[in-house]
Amino acid sequence: DSMRGNYGALAENDGYEPADDVSAHQTPPAAIGQDERRMQVRAYNHWASLLEERNFPAIEDLEPEQLPDFGPYSVLLDFSTGIENPGISYLGEKLARECDIGEEELATLSEVPSRSLLSRITDHYMQILANQAPIGFEAEFVNQRGATIAYRGILLPFSSDDDTIDFIYGVINWKELADAKVSDELLLEIDQALEPKA
Repeated sequence: DSMRGNYGALAENDGYEPADDVSAHQTPPAAIGQDERRMQVRAYNHWASLLEERNFPAIEDLEPEQLPDFGPYSVLLDFSTGIENPGISYLGEKLARECDIGEEELATLSEVPSRSLLSRITDHYMQILANQAPIGFEAEFVNQRGATIAYRGILLPFSSDDDTIDFIYGVINWKELADAKVSDELLLEIDQALEPKA
């Protein structure tokens, strides 16, 4: 399976989610819903539309700043100088804000604050180099502000020569989860509201 094709029509069908076919046994975090999953599907469909008959889409065809749907939630990693510490060629406004950094502040991935959402990409980008294909991921973690974040993302390979993956475009979406104390208080209020009146 080369993962080629356009799943746009299927993505609009609420009864079917293409990502479910990959790992049907895994339940996504409850806080990440249909809209966030569709963002990953739209990013994949854009990547597939640029693929044509090549092994990988050409990096010259990617213009993240011209993608208002998911560009603000994305990052472009440049591996042309090596895979150990890729450069950051583009950082979307909303992703930068979530990480408490400016869009122009980072030059390389090693400068990303540890415990920021952007730091989670380092857990996955080596997979895309090994598999030579798009990689989807989802997980939870505690961020730099102590908040629990559920996130979902997709990493998409690009090439300058149609042979080597020297750029990876990542699109990430997230939700902040209520902490245990807030959740417990909310459940108590719900229980009290549902109790029969005397």
